[in-house]
Amino acid sequence: MSDQSDDADKTCMNRPEHVAPTGQQPPMTQPQQTARQEYRPGYQQPEYPQEEYQPGSQAENQPAYQPGYATPQSSYQPAGQPADNQAEQYWAYQQSQPYPQYQQVPPAQASAQPQPYPQFPQPAAPAAPYPNPAYPIQMQMPPYPYQPYQYQAVPPQPYQPYPYPPQAVPPYQQVPPYPYPPQPMPQAQQPAWIPRRFLTYAQQVRRAVGREARLVLFYCVVMTAVALVAQMTIATVMILQGTPESEVFSDAFSNRISGAVSLIALVGCAIYLALMRSHDPLWHGLPHELRLELTGSGERAHRKMTPVVFLLAIMLILGASDVYSFILEPALDWLSGLFGFQPSTAMDSIDASMGTLAMVLYAGFFGPIMEELLFRGLVMPALAKYGKVFSIVTSAVLFGFFHTDLLQGAYAILVGLVLGYIAAEYGLVWSIALHITNNFVFSDLFSRLLTVMPENAQNIVGYGLYIAVGVGSLLYLVLRFRDIRGYMKANRSPQGTVAACWSSPWFLVFLGLSLLFAFVTGFTAV
Repeated sequence: MSDQSDDADKTCMNRPEHVAPTGQQPPMTQPQQTARQEYRPGYQQPEYPQEEYQPGSQAENQPAYQPGYATPQSSYQPAGQPADNQAEQYWAYQQSQPYPQYQQVPPAQASAQPQPYPQFPQPAAPAAPYPNPAYPIQMQMPPYPYQPYQYQAVPPQPYQPYPYPPQAVPPYQQVPPYPYPPQPMPQAQQPAWIPRRFLTYAQQVRRAVGREARLVLFYCVVMTAVALVAQMTIATVMILQGTPESEVFSDAFSNRISGAVSLIALVGCAIYLALMRSHDPLWHGLPHELRLELTGSGERAHRKMTPVVFLLAIMLILGASDVYSFILEPALDWLSGLFGFQPSTAMDSIDASMGTLAMVLYAGFFGPIMEELLFRGLVMPALAKYGKVFSIVTSAVLFGFFHTDLLQGAYAILVGLVLGYIAAEYGLVWSIALHITNNFVFSDLFSRLLTVMPENAQNIVGYGLYIAVGVGSLLYLVLRFRDIRGYMKANRSPQGTVAACWSSPWFLVFLGLSLLFAFVTGFTAV
């Protein structure tokens, strides 16, 4: 076939096989399945015999055989027109139509007037579809009319943003000022370039014990300084009033004003503690806490006080006085006699000045209250995190050396152990009550009661009470030895706590100064 017929085939390459150009109805043939020809090496296409064309024969109405295509077998011929004439007219028409050349149209002209796609002339369709007995009835349908696509070029449109409707901007509203003014950030206590120091457990114990020992040491310094200032002030006033200096600086005058001087010193000590430990939990709601501890419901009370426990505590405190009277005092007299000295304890000066009301108030009420607030209210809770037994013993040692007297200090250590246990288990209010009971009832009232008795009655009552209290205390300690040891094991401190305590510099300084003062003022030459 010629090139023109090939171009005509290209225009119809996208049409269905059973659809002819518009207006031409191809004969509906029975499709035949043919074997698919595969290329194999060494395989030759068999040669088919070529039939010779004879006019009027059956091969005249059939196209030439081509390898690889099935030979269409038509069973329909329109009336009065042979099939070969119809095919010749179709191909003659295809060859007479030139192939449309594509012409580029400017965008403006294309958008103004679109050019339709060239169409073939549409001959009149047949009046009715023809039946084909080779296909089923449901397949005998009119062919799909071919409608070419109408192409229309669209010029590119520039980008235009979507016109959103304008929105009203809300008016500016001024925020009311914050009710609280800004506070400056707290500054670090140490510069940022100094690395934070991590303390070992022993260093923490030394620091805590030294802090409490320093508090007690300066308490003694403040008390002594205020007492000296008060005593000098009273002596100056008495001299200005015309009292002779010999009488003002005598021991009798000193014993007479010692009670008032001690009360003034307590006031100075109270101010010192309030300033040094103003943030301590002891001072927050102290009266209310003491009232709660009376019923056993305070924060520092772990048990409820009973009359039996209170009497046992009084018995142990009086048993400590037996140790003082029958063991410590004779031993100190014997040792001081070996070196030619005579002991002079603070108990002698207190007994000499107990005739004044000021000394009774100081030794019986206000002194015990301040001492309990210091040792069982401030010192012992600060050391409790290192062990309950450790805090009780350490506060008792500081309490004993606070008295700056050998005999009274040893006695105060024993009493401090009992008071520390009561404060730790039953509350601070009961240690204050026991301290006041011991100082006011047994040291003052009971001593005054014995002085009005006959001498024989004094010996019987005095020694009888000492023996009863001593034996009872000893039996109680022996019978409750297992309980006491179990309490110490349950509340003992970690290993190294005691060694760290006795290596604290401030603790050793306090003990050394107390012993030095006790040796200087506690002995007189014979």
